[in-house]
Parts: sequence; structure tokens; C-alpha cells
Amino acid sequence: MGVDFGLKRVGLAVCDSLHILATPLPVYHTKSMRNSIDHVARMAQEHGVGCIVVGLPLNLDGSESVQSGRVRAFARNLGKVTGLPVELFDERLTTVEADELLIDAGVTKAKDRANLVDSMAAKVILQGYIDNNKN
Repeated sequence: MGVDFGLKRVGLAVCDSLHILATPLPVYHTKSMRNSIDHVARMAQEHGVGCIVVGLPLNLDGSESVQSGRVRAFARNLGKVTGLPVELFDERLTTVEADELLIDAGVTKAKDRANLVDSMAAKVILQGYIDNNKN
């Protein structure tokens, strides 16, 4: 399962059983980190997930930001709650790529893209992880 964690929205994606293709799930609107952890844990159980990949937001130069610390805490707590392995994956520019994918798919209104971009970013994160770990 791929996760694009945010303070207001959490994007989620899952992949097929052969670990070839990531597919976005609906965006989750959250009020707290604990609320997000509980939701992601439920979705992981519902989808029979064996590993969770959380996008780690880094600055363009590779350094960590304030949000990086929040994501690390989220990932650590998510692993404790689910008992699943949780991997961090560099998410630099995934939101830009997700927005471009939505435009290419014909989602032209910025407001419509805003409602979908987090889950599409989770898809990009998970697909990147899958593609990097094919060996």
C-alpha cells in the first residue's frame, strides 16, 4: 500500500497481487495523525496489504523538512499499530507528476484535480517503489 500522508488529506494506493501496477484509492480527509493511522490500518487490513510504503517529503536538495519529521513519526506509529513493515520512499515531485497525470487523463479543472491529487501521488509513490524493487 502506498501512502501520501498530509495533515488534512491522506492519499492511498494499492497494487495488484503480482506487484506490477499501483491503483489509487479515494482520498481520506483527516483531522489528526491518530485518525489517519487508524484509517490506513483499516484499509491495509481490508486490502490484505503485506507492506506499507509511505512517501517521505524531502527538499529538492535531499535535506529533510519539518514535514519529514511528521511523516517519520506517522510511519513509525503506523508500523506499531499494524504490525506490518513500513518503508519510507522519497516522494520529491510526486505531487507534480500526479497533477500532470490527472491533466493527461482529462481532469482539467484545478478544483477537481485538488480532490484527486493526493491519491494519485500515493499511486506514484507506490509505483516508484514497485519499479525500484523489481529485482
